[in-house]
Amino acid sequence: MDPAGLKKLDRFFKGFPNEARKASAGILNSLAFTVKKYNNENINREMTVRNKGFVKSSLIVQMANQKQPALMQHQVAYSGSINRPRFTGWKEQQEGTPPRKKRGTTRAARGGSKHAQMRHTARMRGKGGYYNVDDYKGKTRRTRYYHMMRIIGERGGGTFILGKTINIKSGMPLPRGLWHVKAGKLELLQYFGVDKFPKKIKWMSKSITNLRQRNDIQRIWGQQINRIVRMYNK
Repeated sequence: MDPAGLKKLDRFFKGFPNEARKASAGILNSLAFTVKKYNNENINREMTVRNKGFVKSSLIVQMANQKQPALMQHQVAYSGSINRPRFTGWKEQQEGTPPRKKRGTTRAARGGSKHAQMRHTARMRGKGGYYNVDDYKGKTRRTRYYHMMRIIGERGGGTFILGKTINIKSGMPLPRGLWHVKAGKLELLQYFGVDKFPKKIKWMSKSITNLRQRNDIQRIWGQQINRIVRMYNK
């Protein structure tokens, strides 16, 4: 090998670790964003999505660092969903675990359509100014309930909380939950208790499968290595 070739080889061996680390991080980040795209597609296709913007903002990527760690095998890029105080990031669907929610939403709370977002008036945030059976006079919970309903009727309707099931005069049991009444019509907006188990949809697992089936990862790595070699062979 001539001196010029030796210099190129020396430059290659000195520069390759740094360039390979950059290439490795770039590939990992690119694949993580590809998984994010598949996550978005799978969730929108297989679940009832009422707000696509919420889905998009809930899917994140934590990128691998190009400079640290020093060893490529320690580089990691993450793709997943956000765990919020009121939202688990579709963990129940992916893992089939019990839901964390302690109340469920009815179709009435969504204006009669299961695909619609919950009406603002059907949400429980803070005290909310809701009527409560226990705030009214009466020897029994039933008499307190009718006292409350008379007041609500006189005021043209309202929303009330029922902490315990009540059997009213018609024999109809009213389950625990958030109720709305107007013009004598009762609607259950939210029911209290653990929500039903969601359908198990392994959206993340499907995205990883999509990544392997739709992308030649070995070829992508090979292209990056060849790029680095060409860079030092000029």
